[in-house]
Amino acid sequence: MKTILCYGDSNTYGLKSDLKTRYPRDVRWTGVLQKMLGDDYYVIEEGLGGRTTVWDDPIEEYKNGKSYLIPCLNSHKPLDLVIVMLGTNDLKHRFSLTSFDIATGMENLVNTILKSDAGIDFQPPKLMIVSPAPVFSVGNIDLDRMLLGAEEKGKELAAYYEAIAKKYNIAYLDIAGKVEVNKMDGIHFSEKGHHQMAQLVYEKVEEILG
Repeated sequence: MKTILCYGDSNTYGLKSDLKTRYPRDVRWTGVLQKMLGDDYYVIEEGLGGRTTVWDDPIEEYKNGKSYLIPCLNSHKPLDLVIVMLGTNDLKHRFSLTSFDIATGMENLVNTILKSDAGIDFQPPKLMIVSPAPVFSVGNIDLDRMLLGAEEKGKELAAYYEAIAKKYNIAYLDIAGKVEVNKMDGIHFSEKGHHQMAQLVYEKVEEILG
């Protein structure tokens, strides 16, 4: 059996547009992916709402993706593949980060994983990074203030993430324009979006592990 760790934020957790409840396992992209891959694979869902790449959130605690990454890898190893989709929460205005800063945070995580012994035979696991779907304004003043400037910076992440993938010879997936984001908050995947995400990841997993 091949083991895949999906390390992400609320879009891996499966948060709905009401920002409170969660899609059921058979709707979340990780659950759909598990069904598509079948019994020869074990898909581990590690999604946390608000998770950043490497930054401590001054308002929400325990959101630093770097802090939990090594314990997470060690608790689930040996891993055949790690999929990391982070960066959306780094766009929050409270962090005052550029798209370059966010990409540097992702590169930090990539280095951490590639230096680990969490893969098969104590080698690093195979790795894929995903540039998140760009956020967009839906006219909610509080969300607009929280994500001030995020639309433009979010669109810039794909090129940076792709460059990181090429630098480290790892897999890369850009989901911009391919995964539907709900029109209630402009941040989280719709139910259709989760199924689209699962299909995209399935195709990449077949390339990497098939």
